[in-house]
Amino acid sequence: MALSPARDRKMRERYLKYREMFPDQNEDRCWVAVGESFGLEGDGARTLAALKQATAINPEWGKWQLELAKAYLRAKRYAEALKALEKCDELDSSGCDKNWYAENVLYYLGYALFGLKRFKEAAEAWRGAESAITKWGAPEPLKDFHLHRGWAHHLEGNFLDAIEAYRRGMVAPGPGDGSEDDVMNEDDVEAAQAMNENIERYHGMATQGLRLEGEPLEAVPYTN
Repeated sequence: MALSPARDRKMRERYLKYREMFPDQNEDRCWVAVGESFGLEGDGARTLAALKQATAINPEWGKWQLELAKAYLRAKRYAEALKALEKCDELDSSGCDKNWYAENVLYYLGYALFGLKRFKEAAEAWRGAESAITKWGAPEPLKDFHLHRGWAHHLEGNFLDAIEAYRRGMVAPGPGDGSEDDVMNEDDVEAAQAMNENIERYHGMATQGLRLEGEPLEAVPYTN
């Protein structure tokens, strides 16, 4: 049985605490804060319940639908994540910065579709995300993004597209990877190059025309 924000003592206490701390904040924003706090504690059930409450209070705000979708993705509930993302898209991602990967609906849509094994659609969603996102902030989500795009193409047998995605993952962050104007910490960029060993393996497989059958692939988005 789903948790009821109105009846669950912990959730009500947390909500009242935030209302007292931030009296000028809207009710829906306080419920999102409740969800975020339970998320930090690893309480997925209360996180989802609080975010659902926020979307019920303000159903026209796309950002809350996106936050709900992220929680579903963390729980690997991909079909439910997909519904929330489609709702966010219907609302034109209101409240979201579409140029930042962490608020781009197509970025997360690709992961929901990948989780549902709809690889061709995932690759198409990520193609759209690639053309819109200009801010990554850190190299790891960018490099993983190209790796996971490569997997989607690879699983569909589109070896040339897979090779190009893997190549861009290896050079990221750098020229031609969608992050030219994105300032990142130099030490973080250097450390992230250790990710290339894994990407190179898949690049080699695609170059040889080897499929990914039997590979334990799980594309996990960054949901901060």
